[in-house]
Order: sequence, then structure tokens, then C-alpha cells
Amino acid sequence: MFFINHKKHDASNRMPADPDIARLQATITDLITIGNSMYDPTTGSMTAEVTSRNKELTEKKTKLTNEIKKQEAIINRTNRDFTDVRDQLPETIPNKRFHLIEDYTLVMMSIAYLFMIVVALQTYVLYSPDNWVSALGKGLFYSFILTLISGAFLYYLC
Repeated sequence: MFFINHKKHDASNRMPADPDIARLQATITDLITIGNSMYDPTTGSMTAEVTSRNKELTEKKTKLTNEIKKQEAIINRTNRDFTDVRDQLPETIPNKRFHLIEDYTLVMMSIAYLFMIVVALQTYVLYSPDNWVSALGKGLFYSFILTLISGAFLYYLC
């Protein structure tokens, strides 16, 4: 009926598997040994390292938390220094009028701008081919236009 080719299925025809099996058994044994060393409480090499690292990180967290609390205490003490000033201010600062004179920066900028206009007018009148009255009138008109444009530009920015 069905004849099997004995030469094809003979045991001597197979590749030798003993070295592969021995190598796999050695690898499995090594992995089991490594696993036992990690998780075995009697040897405890890896467990002790994890425990010490956990303790170190807990101490570091505690130290940083205490440092943050100290810094917050300093901030709170500093804020208390300015509570009297904050108490004197109204809840909302009124925006009804623009306090130009109270702000010294704007006063200095305005004085510098006026000085620039005066110098520009003097230079324009000096080098203009027209007589000085018409040159002064043109210079005042140009400075007025420059002031309007720069004011609109600053208003747009702010």
C-alpha cells in the first residue's frame, strides 16, 4: 500500500540537535539564575539596590519639599512687607484720566521730544531757501503732522 522511503526518514539523516539543546539549556539556566538573584530575598542583591535607591529618592523628595516650603515662607514674608501699600491702594485703579505729569518717564520723553522738535525746526529754518517766517510755518506744520502720526502709532501699539 503506502511505502515509506526509509532513507528519507531515517534517524541518521537528521541534523545533530544535541549542541543546540545544550546551548538552550545553558541559556535557560543562566536566565533562571539571574531571575533568582533579582527576586530572591535570601540573596537580595538587586532587591537591596532597589530598596536603597527608593530610600535615597524618598530622602531627596523630602529634602526638596522642605526647600520649597522654606522658599514659600520667604515669599510670604516678602509679600507681607508690601501689604500696607496694597491696603492703601483702591480695589480698582481709575482709568478716567491719563496721569502724564505723575509718570516721570513720560515727562522725560516729552521733554526730549520737544527738544527734538525745536532742534529740527531750527535746522529746517536755517537751511530752508524760503524766508524764515514761511519756513517756520512749514516746519511747525510738519512737526504737527509728525506728532499726529507718531501719536496714532503709539496709540495703536498700546
